[in-house]
Amino acid sequence: MSIQRTKLEAALSTKLPKDILITLLDEYQKIKQQFFLRKFQPTELNAARFSECTLRLIEFLDTGNYTAFGTSLNTQKIISRVEKNTSLPEGIRFFIPRLTRVLLDIRNKRDVAHVGGEVSPNYSDSLLVSHSADWILVELIRNYHTNSIDEARKIVESITETKVPVIAEVDDFVRIQNTKLKTDEKTLLILYYKQPDKVSDADLRKWIRYKNSSRYRTEILKMLDNAALIHYENSFCTLLPKGIKYVEKNITLELIM
Repeated sequence: MSIQRTKLEAALSTKLPKDILITLLDEYQKIKQQFFLRKFQPTELNAARFSECTLRLIEFLDTGNYTAFGTSLNTQKIISRVEKNTSLPEGIRFFIPRLTRVLLDIRNKRDVAHVGGEVSPNYSDSLLVSHSADWILVELIRNYHTNSIDEARKIVESITETKVPVIAEVDDFVRIQNTKLKTDEKTLLILYYKQPDKVSDADLRKWIRYKNSSRYRTEILKMLDNAALIHYENSFCTLLPKGIKYVEKNITLELIM
């Protein structure tokens, strides 16, 4: 997300239960991260979890109460009941509940949660769930934000901006499309993209197009290894948990077009 998460929480936490909101935003971030990594099964599983959080919000807006986490949701009962509540905006009554049903069905019927489903997870399914999560979040902001109209508009625009993944892969050649990143950031980003696989220092240097191989190994990779962001041994690099956290906090995974 190009918008800070703290702004999203601040915009919605006054009118929506904070525990649900925090979990919903956690799942939203995971959808975006897994989609970036082209891990389509996790993307769709996180979308279903995002949907379960959304249904709890819908249930709260309809009745003032919601099903506790750890207790099974009666999905169809929530969807059918909220449609009858004419005091709620139509997007909350009709569109969001039905969209959550679609996202749950993708998990259940598209070879995501069970062996032997209809179709293996693929890019199109993950693209659908990623954009659906965007739409649901925007609709919640439009109806329940506590910011100024101008600030709410900026948040909505940040979610709906045209974005492309910051990394593209062409015939097994990894390209970083944000040319403004520094060499160490590019290195960490490629390792994040390739995790949990090890990547050779030769491939990293080739993909980053760093000309001086000796300097790349002794200055860039050694520095990252000393900072415990990567593990560098026998010419291969692996991203460490500290490095994962650094990328997720400091490097935008999408490029705004």
